[in-house]
Amino acid sequence: MDKRHIGYAVNSLSRRISRVMDSIPAIKENKNLTGIQIWVLNFLFRSAEKDVYQRDSTATELLKAMEGGGLIRREPVDFDARLKKIVLTEYAEDIRKQLQAQIKRTEAQMTEGFTDEEIETFFSFVERFKNNLKKCE
Repeated sequence: MDKRHIGYAVNSLSRRISRVMDSIPAIKENKNLTGIQIWVLNFLFRSAEKDVYQRDSTATELLKAMEGGGLIRREPVDFDARLKKIVLTEYAEDIRKQLQAQIKRTEAQMTEGFTDEEIETFFSFVERFKNNLKKCE
C-alpha cells in the first residue's frame, strides 16, 4: 500500500487554493475582513437572485461589522418592521468580480495539462470519495 494519504493530499490542495484565493487584492487589502465575513459574502453572492433578510439578533454584531466595513447595507422592509433586507454594496460587488476572476484563473492554472476526460475522472473520483465517506457518518 502506498504511504501517501488521500485526505492529506486533498487538505494540502485545499490550503493551496485558499492561499491563492486570499491573494485577491480586495481581500488582502482589507485587514478587517474575517473568514466568517467572507463566508457570509459568498452566501450572499450565491443568493443574489433572491432577497435575504436578517430575521433575528443572532447575527447582529457580524452584520454591523460588515455594514461598518462597507460590505452590506441593512434596509427596513415595509411588510415587517422586524426584518431588515441585506443588500450588497458596490464594494462587495467589486469583491465578487475579483473572486470570480480569480476562480477562473485558478481553475485554468490548476487544470493546465489535463484533458477534459481526466478532469471528468477527477470529479468522478471525488464523488466516489464523498459517497464512501457518507458511510462513516
